[in-house]
Formats: sequence, structure tokens, C-alpha cells
Amino acid sequence: IEVVTRQQELQSSLYLLYKPRISDDWSLDLRIGNDINERSSRSQQVQGVNFVIPGIYNLTNTSTQRFSGDSRSKRRLVGYYANASFGFRNFAFLDLTGRNDLTSTLPYKNASYFYPGVTTSFVYTDAIKLNSDIFTYGKIRAAYAQVGNDAAPGNSEPIFGLNSAGFQGQSLASRGSSNYDPDLTPEFTQELELGSEMRFFGGRVMTELTWYDKKSTNLIYAIGLPQTTGFSSFYTNLGEVRNTGWEAAVDLKIVDKTDFQWNVRGIFTKNKNTVEKLVPGLTRDIIGGYNWIEPGFPYGYLRGSRSARTDDGRLIINPSNGAPFVDPNPQMVGDPNADYKIGITNRFAYKAFELSVLWDMTKGGDFYTETINSMLGRGVTKDNEDREKNRVVDGVYGSATPVPGKDGLNRYVPLLVNGQMVPNQTRMTTNDLYFSPAGTGATFATNGAFEYSVFDGTVYRLREIVLAYNLSPSLIKKLKLSAATLSFSGRNLWFWAPNVPKSSRWDTDNNSVVNANTQGNDNGGAPST
Repeated sequence: IEVVTRQQELQSSLYLLYKPRISDDWSLDLRIGNDINERSSRSQQVQGVNFVIPGIYNLTNTSTQRFSGDSRSKRRLVGYYANASFGFRNFAFLDLTGRNDLTSTLPYKNASYFYPGVTTSFVYTDAIKLNSDIFTYGKIRAAYAQVGNDAAPGNSEPIFGLNSAGFQGQSLASRGSSNYDPDLTPEFTQELELGSEMRFFGGRVMTELTWYDKKSTNLIYAIGLPQTTGFSSFYTNLGEVRNTGWEAAVDLKIVDKTDFQWNVRGIFTKNKNTVEKLVPGLTRDIIGGYNWIEPGFPYGYLRGSRSARTDDGRLIINPSNGAPFVDPNPQMVGDPNADYKIGITNRFAYKAFELSVLWDMTKGGDFYTETINSMLGRGVTKDNEDREKNRVVDGVYGSATPVPGKDGLNRYVPLLVNGQMVPNQTRMTTNDLYFSPAGTGATFATNGAFEYSVFDGTVYRLREIVLAYNLSPSLIKKLKLSAATLSFSGRNLWFWAPNVPKSSRWDTDNNSVVNANTQGNDNGGAPST
């Protein structure tokens, strides 16, 4: 098989800059411009069958050759923009921007779209001429921007594929399985950002703090369709997603001597995302792996089966085998988005040597793992090595069949004796506890409810260590170099994930489902390095 892929990108940029002198206090920069960008690609695949002469690996040395793939795409974007930057006494600044794009990937009536932006900042320590050895510098800033985005090539109109081996020797063209919204519009993202920067003790301590509110509307997405419609998906503007969060950073110069320096940088990020709206008629949709979108829920939340529970959260048990019943109604079982992240870098410099150590942690962020599920269900980790005991699952007995609730959904309910729930007393073997027994009910690993394959992704990690030596100026001068550094580095040297089975030693960074829309999915990936 021979695969040939060609990609080409052409970029043209033209702008005019005008900087008039207004006064000693005011400055002004004006810029207008035009960008033209074109990206084209083509991929061809030829397959040869049965080599004629052994050892000569050439397509012409095969008895049969056939094309198994030939695709191409082209995208062109033309943009016109203007920018005006105002400055007052070098402590107050205002930037105004506007851009209009014309794209080839959207229906012509919606192919032209405009988006503006405004940014302002104010260095108040310079404005009030603050002269302090403690509080050295202070700035506040605010920005609002809107950005437009077009569709990928071929996602706005039907595409036909050609097949030379058609009916009775005649070539044919067949329409693809996707349908497209004739009123498809650009995606837009609006963001409001507020921030501050401060420095203390002559720059020995520096802090940054940012709050943002980002809203994405008219998201372009392929909604799944029933095959009875004649299509498998429908590209349209799906809905709205909002992200709000905080970013903070602290830089410390703990030691700042001639021969020895010790600097520390800490970064904190926290983001909350929510799907606010979907296209009318769509309640929820799967976007890849086990990730779903639904109004009021985090983007890409994990959805699947859960054990049946009482109103106060106790497991409802099948009296015949001691396993929890499975609730007939799938639910949200995890949020793959982290609660927050922290990274701390320590940098030490002694003469020509430098040592950098990066430690980070992630709090929360659930993930599904087929690997841990399989290891537990097949008894290959020390987490379930004690196999000589029978166990009783903590819960109460339930009725044999689900009954309709007030919301109209069928659910299992507790079995009552004289108005009281009956605690479970049915023992299970270790094998049945991790490999669900036959019949109604599911336990905690293989063939179990989906929720027991979802774990909290909190992890503490020694991300990187770098030891470097800067060659002496006398040596690099002889080598006719401006600088040279010899360094040794190691990544992912240690981690601790406290909320996964201890003996699985599973790295929570693993994600074997490679897709732009999926996160927190492991379907049997190899261990990380």
C-alpha cells in the first residue's frame, strides 16, 4: 500500500501602519490590513496485490493494482481588519479592534461575519507617581472580545464520492451519509476578562490574577440521526457553552545573589464549563467515547448505568444473589473536567549550573477506565488478592421488578416488611463481587454498573526535573558559538493518584480515545511511560 498526502498553505498579509504625533501626553497607532489564507490538501492511496518478483517492493511489481482512496479539500479565508491603539502618558491604554472575514466553508449568505474587540489597561502606580520600596508596581486591565470561526471544509454542503467500479462497468457517484444545515452560521465566542498585576519589594514578589467569562454560541456540530432518515448525522449550529474561571500566578525571588538564585513560580487555574442551550428538539447527545452534552450539565460529562438506590442513598439488593440492582435509567456518573489545577516550579542557579523542578497537581476530574475494570474483574492485582472470604454488600433488599415512580420512570424500590426495609444478608464470593454473577444485578467491576469504572482523577505529580550546565564563555568562544548548554531531563518521574485502586498504579493522564471532543476515556490503553 502506498499513501501520498499533499498539503499546501498560502498566506498573504498586507497592512498599513500610521503613527501620528498628537501631543507629548497622547500616542496613537492606527493599523488597517488584509489577510488571505488558503489551505488545500489531497490524499491518495494505491494498493497492489501479489508481488510478481519476490523482494522488489514496487507497485508495478504487483499483479493487481487498485485505488483505495482519493480525497481532496480546499479552504479559503479572506479577512479585513483595523486596529486603533491609544495611550495616555504611558500609564493608560485603550485598544479597539474590528475584523471581517469571508470564508469558503459556509453557505454564501452566511459566509461574511464581523467581530470586534476592546482592551484597556491602567498602571495606577505610575498615574499617582507612587514611590514605594514595598509596593513597586500595580496595573488593572479589562478586555472584551468576540471571535468568529467557520466550519471545516466539506461540512456545509453535500459531498459525493466517485466509484469507478460501479454498476455493470459504469462509474457512479454516491452521496455521503451526512446531511447539512443550509442555514449554517459561523461559531462565535465572546469573552470578558478582568485582571490585575502587582509587584512588591522591587520585583522580588510578583502576582497576577485574572477572572474570565467566555461564552461560545452557534457551535457547529454533527448531531446523530436515526438511519431511517437516510443519513447518520446532521451538521448544524448546536447550542451554547459557557466557561468561567480564575487564573492566578505568583513569582518569588527567594534568593537573589550573584552566585546563587532561587526562584519559585506558582500557577493556579480553575474553570467551570456548562452547556447552556442545545438546538430545539435535542435533549442530549453523545459527542464521543462516553462523553455527553446536555443543557445544565458540564460539557462532555460521563453518562451511564448506576446501581439502584433508596432515597437516602442505600444500595437496593437483589435477594437472590446479593448483587445491587441496576437502575433502568442511565444518569450522569462523572465530570471529566478538573475542579482546579496547581503547578509549582522551583529554579535553582549556582554559577554555571541550573536545576529546575516542576511539581503539579490536579484536583478532581473523573475518568472512565476499562483497564482497571478488567484488572479487578479478572483478579490480577493485589487489590482483590483476599479471595477466601465471602462478603455482604451494604444495602437493603429490593422488589424483583421496577415500578413506575412519580416522574413516570421505572425504578427499583426497597422490599418492606411491616413497613421497614430489610438489610441485605446474602453473602457473595470475591469472584462474584468483581465479576458480576448471572441474573439480575451487577457488582463492582466486569459486567458491573458503569459508575464503578469511573474514578476520581485527583493526582499529585513530579512532572519534570531538568539539570543544566552552561558552558563557560571561554570555551564557547573557541567553538565560535554565542551560547551552549548541556542538560539532562526527566518527565513524569513520580505520581500519586489517591482515589484509584492502589495496586493498579494507574496514571490518570491516560486517555486511549483520541478525539477532539472526548476526555476521561480509557478503553484499554497501554501504561504510560
